[in-house]
Amino acid sequence: MICAAAAPVAAQDRQPADATGIRIDGPPPPDAPETIPRDADGRATMRAVRIGEPLRVDGALSEAFYDETPAVTGFVQQMPDAGAPSQERTDVWVFFDDDNVYVAARIWEIEPEEAWIANAMQRDAFPIIFNDNFSVAFDTFYDRRNGVAFMVNPIGGFFDYEISDEGNPNNDWNPVWDVDTGRFDGGWTVEMAVPFRSLRYPTGRSQVWGIQIGRRQRRINEWSYLTPVPISAGPGMFRLSVAATLVGLEAPEQAVRLEVKPYG
Repeated sequence: MICAAAAPVAAQDRQPADATGIRIDGPPPPDAPETIPRDADGRATMRAVRIGEPLRVDGALSEAFYDETPAVTGFVQQMPDAGAPSQERTDVWVFFDDDNVYVAARIWEIEPEEAWIANAMQRDAFPIIFNDNFSVAFDTFYDRRNGVAFMVNPIGGFFDYEISDEGNPNNDWNPVWDVDTGRFDGGWTVEMAVPFRSLRYPTGRSQVWGIQIGRRQRRINEWSYLTPVPISAGPGMFRLSVAATLVGLEAPEQAVRLEVKPYG
């Protein structure tokens, strides 16, 4: 997986964020219940929603807050028809509580499950990349170049990696996180729980991150993303300079990580 690097967006193009004071690359943060405004250039600012009850990671999407929170949709093709709307709908939510960031999706498929392409279950198995899959990347320091990504296919095979300088994936990064998939009458579902303790992020309770969300449909050879990604960019999950902005997160203070080495 190789991606050409892009220069960061100039600071003068950014808009004021919320109480964090961070200038963001995109439209102003949305007010509840809106979850994602977009501008004429396709840039987006997504709002994470705090939940007051546990999210059970079982792929069922059965909790009440799914009905109470508008889903994010409107994915854009990178290929085969760059800039066109995705041929099938993808509904996404980002929630959080004191312990985890949750990403959930309802992934619509016009074809029955027999037509889907998913044949890898082992963690970080390379074929997962070429299966039907769903991915999310977090740019936790909002530098528009570096981040971490999580991917899953319809049968629950999952893949995680670090992104450096919009490329150079580190597949040896294996954090603690949870994921499950399910089915509904019309496609498949995903629920991910990523503990805050598995991530590095700036100090302070209020956070502004970059976020990209992607979907691959192997059957029609379509890659689609939350925000437009140029076809020249290569793998779109790496291109964090064009990712959306995630606001509204409230993160716990990071625990001190100690590495113990034997003496001698």
